Amino acid sequence: MKVPRTQSGISLIELMVAMTIGLMLVMMVTSYLISSRQSYQTSMANVDVQDARRFALSVVQNQLWMTGYSDRWEDFDVTFPASDGSNGEMPDFGKAQLVAASQDDDIWIRYRAPELANQPLVNCDGTSFPSSGGNDANSIAMTRFYLSDRTLRCKVYPDSGEPHDALPLLNDVDALQWRYLDDSDQWQTLTTVDDWSTVRAIQMRLIVASSESTGSHFQQVFEWEGNPLNFDDGKARSLVSLTTALRNLPDAAQ
Repeated sequence: MKVPRTQSGISLIELMVAMTIGLMLVMMVTSYLISSRQSYQTSMANVDVQDARRFALSVVQNQLWMTGYSDRWEDFDVTFPASDGSNGEMPDFGKAQLVAASQDDDIWIRYRAPELANQPLVNCDGTSFPSSGGNDANSIAMTRFYLSDRTLRCKVYPDSGEPHDALPLLNDVDALQWRYLDDSDQWQTLTTVDDWSTVRAIQMRLIVASSESTGSHFQQVFEWEGNPLNFDDGKARSLVSLTTALRNLPDAAQ
């Protein structure tokens, strides 16, 4: 009679080793997937910030270049007369003054409609500013850039008539400030500008956050007016600075 062969299975130690190796592989794959997802979310958040920032900066710079635009040959004292901001929303403008501000995070600029026909200007909100055709009525417009509810907005105020609706340009703005280069050759703030008619360059500084979280929390610190601003909400942020020299100035301010 033939004796059957003895069979043996996996020992407990071998089973535990196999399970440990399998668990390590699962953890490695899981860690890689989580890391890849976080990298993707961070990349998309940064792209989101950059695309929105690029559009907003283009609109702001193009509008600042329009400051003081006029087809007229008269002196700026005549082309841009004083305005007392009587409606309670706009700031006062002196003669030949093209730039004004009512708070640290807003700016107002003035420009005129072209005298020649068929060359309308485009306001920051996309509306056309038609030629004046020699008629001085409603031929001066003011554009205001300001921060409201963490959104950079622009709003156009015709010389007469109702202001346009505010247009949002950039969301998730945590801080905004304007600086002004005047005849002192120093960058000034709202409270230190002595003569607004001598402003010849404008600088915009803002901190922009992504609309979505990157998936991981990390601390970001920005120096802002001598005080650190700390953020730890998982959103990607960047400090943006835009400096624009004004193109259309009185000879005395250039």
